[in-house]
Amino acid sequence: MNRRFDPDAVRAQIENLNADRVKIDRAIESLEAALQAIEGIGSTQREFDIDLTNSETTLYDAVKRACIFMKDGIVRQRVIGRIEREHPFLKPKSASVAAALVNLTKGDQNMLRVAIEGKGRSPSYYSTQDVIVVKLSGDEIKGLIDESATRGTGGWQSLWFALQKNFDKSTGSVTLTPELRAKIYRYYHSYGGGGWQEKVRRVFRRELPHLFVS
Repeated sequence: MNRRFDPDAVRAQIENLNADRVKIDRAIESLEAALQAIEGIGSTQREFDIDLTNSETTLYDAVKRACIFMKDGIVRQRVIGRIEREHPFLKPKSASVAAALVNLTKGDQNMLRVAIEGKGRSPSYYSTQDVIVVKLSGDEIKGLIDESATRGTGGWQSLWFALQKNFDKSTGSVTLTPELRAKIYRYYHSYGGGGWQEKVRRVFRRELPHLFVS
């Protein structure tokens, strides 16, 4: 029997579309990062009472500014890199930035929360937010409860199990602690591209785009 459609051709079209989607996603991420830099900081600086227009910006204020932009996945080296790009005259020292991050976790009005405590060569991860609840769309829910994502053993699978455990089917929402958000950021950016990275990005990029920006 002659088939009207060639399945190989359809598969090739799907692969091409997936490749285009990755490029589009990266372009969107770049634009979102630029938008956050233009609008996000201006809207949040009143909340944290930081004068970002002062030409005599201190290192401490520069660290605060970097943390406001990042929200999650905040680590010392990432903060240093951002300060070097935005305020090269400050020449931030690693120890000074580390001390500033620790100080921002202290006090009743602390700006940061420790998401993952550093051990050995593993850095500490910080967050500007506490526990949050994210409402997922139908497609995002399908991606989260996909059983293929938890096959095997390892860090990816353990994290995905934790995400599924925190999912509430009745509301279509998932509860994310600072630790879970930090782990999403760490695994996504530390282990290269792959199927798991695409899955987690499809589930959370709409609501948490900052997790997928370097």
